[in-house]
Amino acid sequence: MSGSNRKPAHFVLIPFLAQGHMIPMIDLARVLSLRGALVTVVTTPANASRCAYVVDRANDAAGGDEPPIRLVEIRFPCAEAGLPEGCESIDLIPSADLIHNFFTAFGMLREPLLLHLRQQRGRPKPSCLVSDSCVLWTGDVARELRIPRLIFESPSCFYLLCSHAVSELEHAEDSASSPFEPLLVPELPHRVETVRAQSSRFFDLPGFKRYREEWVEDQSSAHGFLINTFRELESPYLDGYEKAVGKRVWPVGPFALCYKDGEKVSRGNRVATDVADRILKWLDANEPGSVVYVNFGSLVKNSPSHLQAVGLGLEASNRPFLWAVKQEETSGEEMEAWLSLFEERTRARGLTTRGWVPQVLILSHPSVGGFMTHCGWNSTLEAVAAGVPMITWPHFWDQFLNEKLVVNVLGIGVALKPNTEAVFISHLSHGLISGEDVEKAVKELMDGGEEGKERRKRARELGEKARKAMEEGGSSYEQANLMIQRVLELGEELDPDCI
Repeated sequence: MSGSNRKPAHFVLIPFLAQGHMIPMIDLARVLSLRGALVTVVTTPANASRCAYVVDRANDAAGGDEPPIRLVEIRFPCAEAGLPEGCESIDLIPSADLIHNFFTAFGMLREPLLLHLRQQRGRPKPSCLVSDSCVLWTGDVARELRIPRLIFESPSCFYLLCSHAVSELEHAEDSASSPFEPLLVPELPHRVETVRAQSSRFFDLPGFKRYREEWVEDQSSAHGFLINTFRELESPYLDGYEKAVGKRVWPVGPFALCYKDGEKVSRGNRVATDVADRILKWLDANEPGSVVYVNFGSLVKNSPSHLQAVGLGLEASNRPFLWAVKQEETSGEEMEAWLSLFEERTRARGLTTRGWVPQVLILSHPSVGGFMTHCGWNSTLEAVAAGVPMITWPHFWDQFLNEKLVVNVLGIGVALKPNTEAVFISHLSHGLISGEDVEKAVKELMDGGEEGKERRKRARELGEKARKAMEEGGSSYEQANLMIQRVLELGEELDPDCI
């Protein structure tokens, strides 16, 4: 960083309250702290409890008297917004009907945040405010404090560019065309075909358009964008998105690679030691590259029929598998009884778990040779960073375009079954996949002849590029340094008195 007399940069991070957004924001805090910055993460009590252990471990590793990462808890106004107490994260909301109440409650955090930042003790004035792209009220806070603001984008840059292009196309053409009519995404260096319904930006989705103008204004007032990706993976899309939005875009990931082996077990959520030990012991007993790992993320909840299809396909594939099932998916005597019988039949070569698992640790284990995923960007990039090819089954939002990137562009995945008219696959969805579909995809990914060998080779090569990007001198390492330098320069321009 230029300017040897400058104080350390102080970043204030405002994550959106959902596990898929909280986890990479905590990772970003760690990345920034490893570059010598101070970081304050503003969240709520329930979310702080989920990530406190990871933050404590990062601070312990940093040493020194002053912990580089500080968690600040602000009460989430559930009652005032008509939410049940404790609904402080999207995954804790009991009904989709309460999502707008959740956004209302989240907006009420503006004034408490501003008050805290004005009155905070023991830390320098913030150098920069970094807010998730789903947080629509931080632009005013940054302007009042006269500090720069960056937006953290949680999806892939491929998704950001494609959805931006499709949105522009929709406004330019007759928007009355079918939402499932195939279209080519314009201005890409290669052919990508999609449908409008699976290429929407979050606030373009039905029911969210009331927030769209706020979102557009929020994006336009930011000084740039941070993305959890790396240039060697998404170079043409980074350049294209930077041109499309007219602002600087910094790729500073993959974040999962900032964790050492001993730290991977606690990333995202603290896992009971006995659970992690059981998983590792089981993985250690399997041959390198032989295991199919199955996990559909924190928000996806599959129906009993889809769960049974996954299980029956794994069973018929005759491949070792590690399957993470959510507690909520097995509620009810009938489903629990089915799963118990399934576990008994497959005990010799399968391990089925309930609840949260240490995904980064699992994907980096030598015995894992494939990953069946919902294509959330965190999971997708974690697999890329580990050099693991994927079976893709997207369920909503950016996941459909992430599948295009993995399967059609990068060539490191096999689509479980194209669902061209699916928009939101939920626990009420049925009949979209069969056991035969799962069996076929597993065999294609794990065997696959020469094509399968090439797929695995490409995945390994991308994993190596990801590791180099995060090492000192790598592309993402240098981008993080350049971003911090630019933030300090912007701060001097916006508030000369702070020098």
